[in-house]
Amino acid sequence: MTTATVLMPVYNGMRYLREAIDSILKQTFEDFEFLIVDDASTDESANVVLSYSDDRIRFVQNESNVGQVRCQNIGLGLARGRYIARLDQDDSSLSTRLERQVAVMDSDPRLAVVGTWMSKVDEHGHETGLWLGKVDDYADYLFTSLTNSLPLYHPSVMFRRDAVMNVNGYDETLPYCEDQDLWRRLLLVGYRARVIPEPLTRYRIHVGQQSVSKSKTQSDNLIFVLERFMKSFVDEVAVRPLRLLMTCESILGGEFWDICSSPKVTKEYCQHLLNMVGEIDLKLQLTPTQYSKLERLIRCHAAYASSRAWRSGMLRQWSSSVPMYIFAIHGGPSVVFTYHVFIYPVVYILAPVLLLLRNIKRLASRSVYLQRFYRLIRGIAKRSETLRYWYRKIKYSNSI
Repeated sequence: MTTATVLMPVYNGMRYLREAIDSILKQTFEDFEFLIVDDASTDESANVVLSYSDDRIRFVQNESNVGQVRCQNIGLGLARGRYIARLDQDDSSLSTRLERQVAVMDSDPRLAVVGTWMSKVDEHGHETGLWLGKVDDYADYLFTSLTNSLPLYHPSVMFRRDAVMNVNGYDETLPYCEDQDLWRRLLLVGYRARVIPEPLTRYRIHVGQQSVSKSKTQSDNLIFVLERFMKSFVDEVAVRPLRLLMTCESILGGEFWDICSSPKVTKEYCQHLLNMVGEIDLKLQLTPTQYSKLERLIRCHAAYASSRAWRSGMLRQWSSSVPMYIFAIHGGPSVVFTYHVFIYPVVYILAPVLLLLRNIKRLASRSVYLQRFYRLIRGIAKRSETLRYWYRKIKYSNSI
């Protein structure tokens, strides 16, 4: 059996396809097949693939267009490798990617999926940033799944074929979100995940890609997938509030403090959090170390959430957020001495100022000249290595 199969669905991807193929054929790891599934492309994609004479390439063409998720399941059925490495037609891999991922997969039979960091590149191949994140153990895997921040970026992953087939592959009813659903289903049956902290994949951002053109469908499916995952551990009535709480930093959770109308309601949600951790422990049989870390991460997240209540009004910050903050610091010293616990008193005091500044920003955004100034300052900040360093340090030092 071949060690790895690189699986790449293709549909009208001629523009960047040769770069993607070349990046795989230049891998330092050699025991792999390159399975390319063309989904009835109408451009010259097939001719690009056929122009290669490398024996490692297996080219399959669908008679009609069936969509990317179905293409991936077709590829899973045809793959000969123990491991499947995914790549999209407009992305590329560094030469050591497969070598590094196979080594990690071989080191632990409980691992089902291994991702990497990704470099973001523009249409011309110029790097514009990094997608980071960490999954070091089972507690990280659980926590990032609950907060919708799981950094298993689909074009960067390698997964164990048998494990994925055991959970019936990709769900074809969830386009643009099928990967996030798959990682959660693997988690629920006890598999582990890791992220190699190296940018071994280059992810291209451009106007024509599916994640841009289908963002509404993707957002709706993300909500469905996350709530379905949470239903494994919480009562139906608590699913939406906890989903909003656990994703309160993203668009999926922007309404959380709008529904916390009083300290009593906030206390109820805190109790739901504890109940959820208890059910996770019971159903997934966590070790004491795993349970302790997961509880700490959730309490740290509660401290973070409590400092964002001002966005729904001063009364939310000065009243409803207090029980959430108290819940967080009950986690003990490992929680108390974290960034967001210290920042909460500052936010509590400055809530009126923050609201005023936010309103000024909204008004200013209507001015074309101020918009240009804001974009200029933001661009300078993004290019500043010092600011990026401290942003990553604050974001990832507390594992939130």
